[in-house]
Amino acid sequence: MKNLDFECYKDAVQKHENHQEDWLKTGYAPQGYYLKDFCIIKTDEGFHLFHIAGTPGVSCCLPGNEIWFGHGVTKGFLNWRTLSPCFYIQPGSWDAGHVFAPHVLARNGTFWMFYTGCGIDNTQRIGAAISDDLQSWKRVSGKPVIRPEEFDWAFCPTEKGSACRDPHVCKWGDEYSMYYTAVTKQGKACVARAISSDLVNWTDAGLAYVSAGSAHCESSNVQKQDGIYLLFFGGHYEYWSYVISDNPNVWPSQAPIPLKKGITAMEVIRRNENRWLVAYFKFACYRMFLGILDWSQANPTIHEIRTAAALAEFGIK
Repeated sequence: MKNLDFECYKDAVQKHENHQEDWLKTGYAPQGYYLKDFCIIKTDEGFHLFHIAGTPGVSCCLPGNEIWFGHGVTKGFLNWRTLSPCFYIQPGSWDAGHVFAPHVLARNGTFWMFYTGCGIDNTQRIGAAISDDLQSWKRVSGKPVIRPEEFDWAFCPTEKGSACRDPHVCKWGDEYSMYYTAVTKQGKACVARAISSDLVNWTDAGLAYVSAGSAHCESSNVQKQDGIYLLFFGGHYEYWSYVISDNPNVWPSQAPIPLKKGITAMEVIRRNENRWLVAYFKFACYRMFLGILDWSQANPTIHEIRTAAALAEFGIK
């Protein structure tokens, strides 16, 4: 007897996986969903993308939305294979409400994912999970690895909402630094930092940057360029912006330098000296686009890529 329920399931999975569009022009997102904060990691299989996924028109704060991470893989950004969701909320735990902003890195043959977990009331903390294949993930602990309610500088109540999200991890020397969005006890928007030698145990390192404005420093990302450290973030008048320091531990008080309006969560894919291939999502449609950031320009900005020819410069075919 033919199992019609299972046939329906297989058909839906196949359509989801194989759906294609002109992704450089439309921006990538799984069919029927939007895409927000994401990360990209390169393997022999191609570029793996992990991202917030949600239902268009539904707020990220409402229970039932943004409860798993989307996962796609591509060889050259022209065609995507949209895989099944790979990481879900954990009912009854501290991350039972939502999961936001995955950041994935490789260490000693194991993939590590750092992510924002939320309670039903949007109280946020940062957790970690590990995987051998980028598809099956296991949480490293039953509790968050970053818990700002334990830090004397942080405003981070344990209920009724709090800001502790958008992890980004860099390795400087033998030590890992995690940068994330937070708020001080005085109500100042900031990027905070924690340090670790093993990715499991994290020590608070205080404030990396404190904003003079009221907007949160969203989706922070740190890059080193010519001996200078660039801290990127969104949230400032809808611009993706950056600040500069010669020290990856702290950025002095300064006004953010705007790069491009209407985008956020930029990830660097590859570099060709002063020219960077980057990805970001747009507020207007919540899809991922590609662009080139050219630091040799007098006023650097991001120029969107619409044709495959532009990718060849970065060895992508």
